[in-house]
Amino acid sequence: MILTKECNLFCTYCGGGSDTHPREVQYSVSELASFLARDPDPVVGFYGGEPTLRVKTMKEMMDTVRARFVLQTNGQLLDRLEPEYLSRLHAILVSVDGTREVTDRERGRGVYDRVMRNVSLARERGYRGDVVARMTVEEGTDIEGNVRHLLGTGLFDHVHWQLSFSMFWEAGQDNSPRTAEWISGYNRGVTSLVRWWVEEMSSTGRVHGVVPFLGVTGSLLSGRASGLRCESGTGSFTVMPDGRVSACPVSVDFEFSVAGSIRSGTPEGLRGKVALGEPCASCDILQVCGGRCLFVNNSQSLLREGGYAMICSTVRHLVSELQEAAPRVRSLVESGRVGRSAFGYPDITNGCEVIP
Repeated sequence: MILTKECNLFCTYCGGGSDTHPREVQYSVSELASFLARDPDPVVGFYGGEPTLRVKTMKEMMDTVRARFVLQTNGQLLDRLEPEYLSRLHAILVSVDGTREVTDRERGRGVYDRVMRNVSLARERGYRGDVVARMTVEEGTDIEGNVRHLLGTGLFDHVHWQLSFSMFWEAGQDNSPRTAEWISGYNRGVTSLVRWWVEEMSSTGRVHGVVPFLGVTGSLLSGRASGLRCESGTGSFTVMPDGRVSACPVSVDFEFSVAGSIRSGTPEGLRGKVALGEPCASCDILQVCGGRCLFVNNSQSLLREGGYAMICSTVRHLVSELQEAAPRVRSLVESGRVGRSAFGYPDITNGCEVIP
């Protein structure tokens, strides 16, 4: 549910939201409830912009709609949610990019401290659900150091990241050699992070909540093919403020993504209207990757020359490293050192795309 496209931050990779949609939701909550009543097990994720800028609408939906609830937020206004609403959230995804230095550089001075304060406050108010640190990884980010920092705070159950689109879009062509060099460093960081992750399992029996590693390793252990992991267009859809329904929350401004409206049709009738095309559809690691990103796959013209291949190279590297680690992880599971259930994350579609 995009409650508004407005945002109270001006991050370097975003710029403070958009005016392309109505500032307020244009449909009634009863219309939404009627639409979702046709789904036997709905999960409603509040999204933006910044959804906590419309906390009144959010709470009205929670009071009316029968569903499990997820919140994706920059964390700056998380303290606006009273305990009774916090307790009804299955997961909270909080945007934070790593250390104080990294987060404040990309999101604004003081953002890191407010995130940490408000997540701590949510815990103090009795929140016992999943808290996910959701990183946007810009060029130059030390992926291993920042993921381990966030896990080390003790405030987050899981850490997930997405590579910033700005590295790969057409306007960034002038920086191509620098970007390619950073991707090599990023891949080395992923290798090191995988090794640490597996060593921690072996030495302590703890499976750290590194979302991309959990999701991919779960598929490798089970042998089951993965679909598009965010489920955009298949099991997950985005309701825009005007009531139209998009296959993906990132591509709401693109006509290819519009699948229908909450005022007509059914949730089931939305499925399959936006397809994953080439080169993903015939890729040799599609069953593990799942296709990564419906938006990028359908918007390749926006990417710089070679941009798609750069993104794919990072996915291939991550999958390869986890494939190499899988026999050792399987051994740890079979010996009882770690539980297989740890690799079943996420248990619902909670907004984690899994593949960075």
